[in-house]
Amino acid sequence: MPTNSFFDAERIDQIIKEEMQAMKIPGLSVAIVSGTDTIYLKGFGKTNDVGGKVTEKTAFIIGSSSKSFTAMAIMQLSEAGLLNIDDPVIKYLSDFKMVKNAEEVTIRQLLDHTSGFSTYEGMKIFNINAGGSLSQFTKKLSRFRLSRKPGASYEYSNLNFVLLGAIVEAVSGMPYETYINNKIFEPLDMKCSFAEHQKALNYGLEKGYQPVLGVLRQTDYDFHPEIIPAGYIVSCAEDMAKYLIANLNGGCYNDSRILSENGVQRLHTKSSTASDHYGLGWFDYDELVHHGGSAENYHANMMLLPSKGLGIAILYNINDNISGAFVKGNFGNGETVVYDRIQSRIVNALTGKDTISPIIGNGEGFHKKANMVFAMLFAILTVYGYFILSSSNAHIPLLVIVDLLIPVFLLATFPRLFKATWKPLFQFAAGFAHVLFALPLYLILIGVLKTIMIVF
Repeated sequence: MPTNSFFDAERIDQIIKEEMQAMKIPGLSVAIVSGTDTIYLKGFGKTNDVGGKVTEKTAFIIGSSSKSFTAMAIMQLSEAGLLNIDDPVIKYLSDFKMVKNAEEVTIRQLLDHTSGFSTYEGMKIFNINAGGSLSQFTKKLSRFRLSRKPGASYEYSNLNFVLLGAIVEAVSGMPYETYINNKIFEPLDMKCSFAEHQKALNYGLEKGYQPVLGVLRQTDYDFHPEIIPAGYIVSCAEDMAKYLIANLNGGCYNDSRILSENGVQRLHTKSSTASDHYGLGWFDYDELVHHGGSAENYHANMMLLPSKGLGIAILYNINDNISGAFVKGNFGNGETVVYDRIQSRIVNALTGKDTISPIIGNGEGFHKKANMVFAMLFAILTVYGYFILSSSNAHIPLLVIVDLLIPVFLLATFPRLFKATWKPLFQFAAGFAHVLFALPLYLILIGVLKTIMIVF
């Protein structure tokens, strides 16, 4: 029987169904644990366009929630005496010397995002063709740079956890996926969890969904095996319940211990004065310990309330990265996606109070408004193009400024606004990013046509 006095399965069902309908979520799966028990485990909606049903065993990419598994692996190696998290990274990864001025970066600074690598550098990993392995990826570290002194301040970066994955391999002598399977998945009896893409596909991992300019579509993702430690572990709600129980109970699940109680506490606790609210692979907000995750077309969030012995994981087969970038949340690093309001409402229902307040907006109408803005911009550019192309004057200064300098500036600036490069923007914000890219190209096209008219 559930030990939580506020637990009401019908109320949780109602919250989920309301929000799925309001936000057009195709499918999700939920796990809620209390103490050492799973008190709620259920799937909702569809896995694909032919009507497959989501269950507690449905596979989802869990995005950056993967970072907690990588941090767990590092802490296990630390407790085994195979590494010290305050050692410099270069002690374990000789290729790290290719990063300029990075000699002082420690493993702890990778874990708590105070290494000096920026969010932008962390998105550049999607541009690197590393041949599918962490060892090959580290041969290309000369392409990355620090943006600040190590240990000075916090900035979230996927690169940190890709490097930690490489350290797991270097220290353990095993491929990352083998280590995670042998040391975490198997002891916790996580039978539908994978750190290897092909095994996840064989199990039944489907394409997820994205709202492409507001139209819900199943989309592809550009899978990079070397990014698994930072964001591409695959799991299901049933397995995530076991993982949450281990994290709530000092590293124990049934008769298996994967980490000491002190080790788990260190993972969940803010690491340093510079690390903002980040611990080691988890965000620490005192009563709330959590980590979310976003892939191109999947989203996940897991949350622990240690003082109440509660844990929640929600896995979604959709992601709306763009509306999430414009909507403020109240936990994490201040930015979250709209789907997290479901978890917030469930937490409040389970605790009987506004533990999370205010509840994030659901982003209703965002894509409709964005499409209207895009339509207006293209209309304005079309009128400008008609004026330029129908005019008998050359308008050379205007062409240089409006049809060359401004488009080049916009092409260089737009990705930086989202702390990314164009390639991951196209993947994570399909439709929206393509329109942003097309706007300056439209100006360039007008300029090219006018130049042809002038020359000929």
